[in-house]
Amino acid sequence: MTRIVVTGMGVMTSVGCNVEQFWSNLLSGVQGVKPIRSFPVANHPYKLGCEIEDLHAYSGAMNPAWGRATRMFVTTVEDALHDAGIRLPSLALSEIDRTGSEGNRPNSATETGSSADSGPSRRIGLCIGTTMGELEALEESTQKPSRGRLAGPNMIAEYVTEELQLSGPVWTLTNACAAGNFAIARAVEELVAGRADMMIAGGVDAMSWSAFTGFSSLRAMAPDVCRPFDAGRKGLLLGEGAGVVILETEEHAVRRGAVVRASLLGYGLGCDANHITQPDPEAEGAVHAMQRALTMAGLDKEQIGYVSAHGTGTLANDRMEAKALSRFFGPGIRTSSIKGHIGHTLGAASAIEAVACIKALETGILPPNLNLREKDPLCCVEVVANEPLPYRTEYMVSNAYAFGGINSTIVLGRA
Repeated sequence: MTRIVVTGMGVMTSVGCNVEQFWSNLLSGVQGVKPIRSFPVANHPYKLGCEIEDLHAYSGAMNPAWGRATRMFVTTVEDALHDAGIRLPSLALSEIDRTGSEGNRPNSATETGSSADSGPSRRIGLCIGTTMGELEALEESTQKPSRGRLAGPNMIAEYVTEELQLSGPVWTLTNACAAGNFAIARAVEELVAGRADMMIAGGVDAMSWSAFTGFSSLRAMAPDVCRPFDAGRKGLLLGEGAGVVILETEEHAVRRGAVVRASLLGYGLGCDANHITQPDPEAEGAVHAMQRALTMAGLDKEQIGYVSAHGTGTLANDRMEAKALSRFFGPGIRTSSIKGHIGHTLGAASAIEAVACIKALETGILPPNLNLREKDPLCCVEVVANEPLPYRTEYMVSNAYAFGGINSTIVLGRA
């Protein structure tokens, strides 16, 4: 199989709006929980979430037609492309240094048939995973005219494609909370099929009244903090953010002299259709997704040193996932969820978690699972609790699940 590598990444979350800040705060145990400010919550039983403060300070001057989700995603794409050493015709980064350090910038911007003077980027494509899409204009239209702004899951990809003049394959995947992994998998397929030299893949979702109200009505949200795998967990907290990885074939990356951050070795996708909201308590679909991913990667399960858990902090999800991990890998598998830090960012979650895995592979440090006071005795896995764990491994798995029985797994390897 064609080898696929990661050559750039970007992230925006409530605990960091660039990769280095995000990673540092994950290891330091910073939580992005704060009172919701994006919309009124006086009539909601829940008041807290993980919002990005002062988004405009990071995203700079942008098209006024863009909503919050698009602003987050474009900013993250620009950082990821810059990290990969790619310059596109319309790429104009804000003067603000979002990387946190000039030392993290590439030494020079290279090109892949797409430099500032080479016309449209015909061999670069885009895959976006999202749950709510660009919703801001639609929600605003219930209160006042939207001033011609458009809304919908597809609008983010349309805005980004136009802004960066991309002419490669473009996909929007709306597989709910597993959409980031599905976008990464779709991008791999485009590269393997030879339809692109490079793919921008990631996920994004902004905090919205619709999602907040929906999860509130399901009584799935916690009143204070998210406690994945804890015996006293009370539910999830909603967050917002974006995560992006730049994928290309290893041959193409070597030809242009790119720095490889990690390898994307395999994926497993499926839907067991157990229930509209509840996961299969026997975890059959989750196990099958992991098996498919490792088969594609050509790895044995004993070679996996860590699993980035979906870990929402809800009773049913955590127990299902722990059962899947214990059955497949054994109870000694190391795992943690970063949703205690950033909340559940819906379609962005697994894309952000892919970035966290790459940093863990690079640094040899596993991010902690926050707010774990007493592990649920029915969650029979080795949770990296509250403090980062120095541990170097060659391979990691990242899982994501979604309503309707959707299961997804990707496998990442150290560069």
